[in-house]
Amino acid sequence: MVTIIVLGAGVVGLTTAIELKKWDPSLDITIAAHHFPGDLDPFYTSPWAGANWQSFATGQDVELQKIDKPGYDKFMRLANNDPRAGVWIVDDTSYYTNYEVAAAKGNFSSFIPWYKNFVKGFKILEEDDIPFDDISFGTTFKGVVISVPIYLSYLVQQNKELGNKFKKVPYIKNINEARTVTDHPDYVINATGLGATKINGVVDKKENFPVKGQTLLVKNNAKSTISVQGFPGLPNEMLYVMPRRDGGSIIGGCFRPEDESTEEDKDLTARLIRRATKYVPELVDPKFKNNPATIVIERVNIGFRPFREDGPRIEVDPKYKWLIHDYGAGAGGYQGSVGMGRKVVEVLKKELGNVKSKI
Repeated sequence: MVTIIVLGAGVVGLTTAIELKKWDPSLDITIAAHHFPGDLDPFYTSPWAGANWQSFATGQDVELQKIDKPGYDKFMRLANNDPRAGVWIVDDTSYYTNYEVAAAKGNFSSFIPWYKNFVKGFKILEEDDIPFDDISFGTTFKGVVISVPIYLSYLVQQNKELGNKFKKVPYIKNINEARTVTDHPDYVINATGLGATKINGVVDKKENFPVKGQTLLVKNNAKSTISVQGFPGLPNEMLYVMPRRDGGSIIGGCFRPEDESTEEDKDLTARLIRRATKYVPELVDPKFKNNPATIVIERVNIGFRPFREDGPRIEVDPKYKWLIHDYGAGAGGYQGSVGMGRKVVEVLKKELGNVKSKI
């Protein structure tokens, strides 16, 4: 029997454990982590996400496209077939301000995503379909929104039903400690996200860094997912609003690689509220789902996304042949989780094939 420790219980670790077990039910898998769903810590990233599927891959980044693609199909299936997952299908509309279009010198093609022929219902908005004078361009498609607390609990339950085990452990300080979680496992999957390269013994030639995000969990309901890009003088900010299946919405956001403060930026909160009420007016319309007439904040979320230069790392460690890396998802942990898990399966399949060929 092949024994495996999956180190990390964020969306990537939990999904990877499921993909491994579905590929080979005989695998003995233990998910070992310091934080599990239900815990709230700024550096335990997964509970703070929006979350939706909207790939950040460029047209040239074929590897990230391959990682993101399976997630769309999976989430659409869950939305249609399994209400326990907390995933639902909503229109996903992206707007680009006059400022953003001017900065791109009117090159609309730079705003058309690689997945235009892959997702359902993609179209470029006609001028009459854009209700804002300061918006010059827009696209829309059938997307999904994932209610994070529900979905993480769902992943835990899926792992349990498949027979995977869980073990709470202190922070791993040296990667060799991971092999003491159980009795000398055959493989360790390093899905520790932000902590991946802080573990002694893990060497990565690429830079890994946290990127701060701040979102608002509000009681107000939106009709669909809306994003707006291009606010003058604020290159690290945008607006996105995601309605959750269980009610309320998430309003974001920012992208701050230099900011490691866990404190709320109250000025940003005020800007997010102003933008949301302007571009998503139903949020404060009592005629829509009995919304309050003002934005009612349930919680301000501060979290740090686990970015890695050049994107996710999924490979066997060059020194420790029992160690497989599975981290660096950045802001794409949910949409990339299925693809990352399946890529780990391919890496392990190759490794086990190499072992058998030597016997």
